[in-house]
Amino acid sequence: MSDYILVLVSATLVNHLCLAQQPTSRLRLHVLGLACALAIVLGLIGAHLLRWLVLDPWQLHELSLFLLLPWLALLAFGIPWALARLRPAWPVADLPTLLLCNASVLGLALQGAGDGNAWSATLTKGLLAGAGLWLALVLFADLRQRSAQADIPVALRGLPIELLGAGVMAMAFSGFNGLFAQ
Repeated sequence: MSDYILVLVSATLVNHLCLAQQPTSRLRLHVLGLACALAIVLGLIGAHLLRWLVLDPWQLHELSLFLLLPWLALLAFGIPWALARLRPAWPVADLPTLLLCNASVLGLALQGAGDGNAWSATLTKGLLAGAGLWLALVLFADLRQRSAQADIPVALRGLPIELLGAGVMAMAFSGFNGLFAQ
């Protein structure tokens, strides 16, 4: 569980630092959260199908990374395209770049390909990880907005306060470690 927390916080920090180059609207933030959640869910389902249809029958477990990368690249370009077709008003211009550098999808898909979980467990894990990443993105946006308006010492403005916030958030999320243990 602590691996999931580290992956979620690091992927959120990377995504949020990529978004820091321009002012981010709430709509763009939620579209990114939805796109990341969809990429995680579909990536885990694809990894599960890949393991079930290709890796297990042909004993190709060493090639799981090379077989998953084209699927994840297709998701990175397909999800923003589908969102743009469904909702043309949504800002999806730079989403493929952010989804391609999203390490959480690759990490969770690789771990999902190696686990022998049932379909329901895989789907639940994907939905919860996607919702967690979306929540972390919103929390980082709120942290950035509050730190821009707060009286913070000059040495801590910008990236240092965001890294401190990421550390506090990681400690808070690590409190969930073992909460759902069997």
